[in-house]
Amino acid sequence: MIGRILIPVLMVLYAACARLPAITPVTGGFPPDPGRAPCRVFPEGEWQFLHSIKAELPDGGSFTSLGLTVLSSRNRTSRSVILTIEGLVVFDGEYDRRLTVHRALPPFDSPHFAGGLMDDIRLVFFEPEGLLAIAGRFENGTPACRYVELDGGFVDVERRADWTWAVRRYDSAQRLTRTVTAGQPTGTGAGFPATIELEAHGSRNYKLVMTLVEAVAIAP
Repeated sequence: MIGRILIPVLMVLYAACARLPAITPVTGGFPPDPGRAPCRVFPEGEWQFLHSIKAELPDGGSFTSLGLTVLSSRNRTSRSVILTIEGLVVFDGEYDRRLTVHRALPPFDSPHFAGGLMDDIRLVFFEPEGLLAIAGRFENGTPACRYVELDGGFVDVERRADWTWAVRRYDSAQRLTRTVTAGQPTGTGAGFPATIELEAHGSRNYKLVMTLVEAVAIAP
């Protein structure tokens, strides 16, 4: 049964590699890198993050807000609260196998906003759920992993030598839909990125620049 699933997935993967950035598999795996596996760039455990967020919108407008994110990597659950600079909660939603919206003020009450926000959170903070199909290097030598998603899309995770990293999502037609770029880690022991940029591509393009204010581990 597993073979029947993997064969068509791999056929799609190999067909797509001609158009997606080439990844050359690493024979025998990556050399040891203490505390840092090739594609393990996502937070592990339970965390609460506070970011200052600047949003750049398709119409050229922009706004600044605060984003509070509480997540569990083991359970793949998350809660997101968006606040104005003055502290007013304009959105509060969570995902635990289904989406629940607790509060949504205009313009954050649109039908697509909550689902899109939670999808972006999973892309930024969680390891992809799809099949890890290739672990290797891009042409420039950067370690990379490619995942095949259930909808036929792809997610590439790239970890650079300077400890920055990037995630790129492609749809089933191999069109780039999201790019996540993480800056240098903070000076704290946890070493989370000081800044994260998420850019949505396509007709509904936007950009979020997230600056880390605080990261707090949640006791189990």
